[in-house]
Amino acid sequence: MHTAAKVIARQARASEDAAYQVAGMLIVSLIPAMFWTLAVAGICSAVGHRPGAVALIGLGCAIAAFCAATFHAVISQRQR
Repeated sequence: MHTAAKVIARQARASEDAAYQVAGMLIVSLIPAMFWTLAVAGICSAVGHRPGAVALIGLGCAIAAFCAATFHAVISQRQR
């Protein structure tokens, strides 16, 4: 039988888990995206080609989206 206290406790736990998952997704997606964007910009500058800001932003967004999608797939499989 579900009591109100159990339901409230389960909802509080779920909201804490969601906050940790959002923080984890930000860490897993933003840090690699920033690293690889800076690496590409540095390598391109070293060989004499200055990449545009729009190209670097697009690259960073693509990397972040890929990492976030991968993280989401792994987390959703783990919760089943």
